[in-house]
Amino acid sequence: MRNDDVFFQLYLIRHGESMGNVETVESFDVMNPPLTLHGEKQAQALAERMSGVRLDAIYSSPLERAVCTALPCVQKCGCALVFDEMLCEKGVCVDFKGFLSYAESDSDCADRANKFLQKLIEKHSGGAVAVVSHGEFIQFLIRAALNINDIKFCIYNTSVTKINFRKDKPHKLAFHNDISHLLSLDGDKTEWM
Repeated sequence: MRNDDVFFQLYLIRHGESMGNVETVESFDVMNPPLTLHGEKQAQALAERMSGVRLDAIYSSPLERAVCTALPCVQKCGCALVFDEMLCEKGVCVDFKGFLSYAESDSDCADRANKFLQKLIEKHSGGAVAVVSHGEFIQFLIRAALNINDIKFCIYNTSVTKINFRKDKPHKLAFHNDISHLLSLDGDKTEWM
């Protein structure tokens, strides 16, 4: 199959399992939880999977769980790591005090996703970029890229979604929520959210 009309490839990756994704009695920063040990293994498996992908850059949310998922990929791919506050989870912002929660509407989050995608396309047209972010915000990125509304997507920890951006045609979802790199780690388990 020919892809001559593809001018930009986007890989959307959710962070690995974090302390916020599991029930625990351990204390942690609820706004910015770290990866679990299992999440660290997922990030390594993801890095192996992405090592064959040619990327211009990997963009990451500045939240710890996203950064710790992105770093192994950066090391394997040998590309630049770019932190971007626009990739924080819905309702989370950064200020001089750290990470804060605020009331972000769906329409504001959708606008943020559209602005971020436009920024990527302007900077990386003709290339490929991976984005490591959070489950809810990735849904807004997918909807913005595919120009659809009111659809919820399942986004597993360290899943990969690829969207091919095409000139003068609707963009194509190449694959979604792919966790094949986790099969050797978790077998057929599918509850990684």
